[in-house]
Amino acid sequence: MSDQPHWKANFPIRQADEHEVSRRQFCKVACGSALAVGAGWLARDKLFPVPAATQPKLVGRIEEVPVGGYKLFRYPTEHQPCILVRLSENQFVAYSQSCTHLMCPVNYQHEKRQFYCPCHEGFFSAEDGRVLAGPPPRPLPSYPVEIRAGEIWVNPAIRGA
Repeated sequence: MSDQPHWKANFPIRQADEHEVSRRQFCKVACGSALAVGAGWLARDKLFPVPAATQPKLVGRIEEVPVGGYKLFRYPTEHQPCILVRLSENQFVAYSQSCTHLMCPVNYQHEKRQFYCPCHEGFFSAEDGRVLAGPPPRPLPSYPVEIRAGEIWVNPAIRGA
C-alpha cells in the first residue's frame, strides 16, 4: 500500500490542478453568460420602461425665440434634453437633443440649417431630423409643435412615425 492517507485515494485531484478550468467548463460559463445577457437585453423594456409623454408641454412664447434661434427644454422627463428651433416666421420644429449615435448633445447651426454632433461628426437636417452625414444610425426623434394663442406647445411623439 502507499503511504498517502485513505481520503486522498478517493479524491485523486492534486491541489496544483484544482484551479484549472476545462474547455467544457469554460464553454458552459460563456454560453450561460451570453444567454443571461441576451435575455436581459430582450426584457429591458419590461424591466425598465421609459415613460412616454402623455401631456403636451408649454415651451415658451413665440417672441422668446427669434427666427433662426432655438430654445432648450426637457421632455418628456427632466432627464431628456430637447431643442426647439424656429426655422422661419411660422415654422417651429422640436427634436431630442441627444444624438442617435452615442447620445452626445447636438448643437444647432442656423447658417447651415442643421444640427451638429461634435463627438463623432454627425450631422442632422433641421427640417426633418434625418441623418445628413456621420455615424448616427437613425434620425433625431421629433416632437410635433403647436402654436396656441402665442404660446409654443410640444406634443407627445407619434408612435410608429
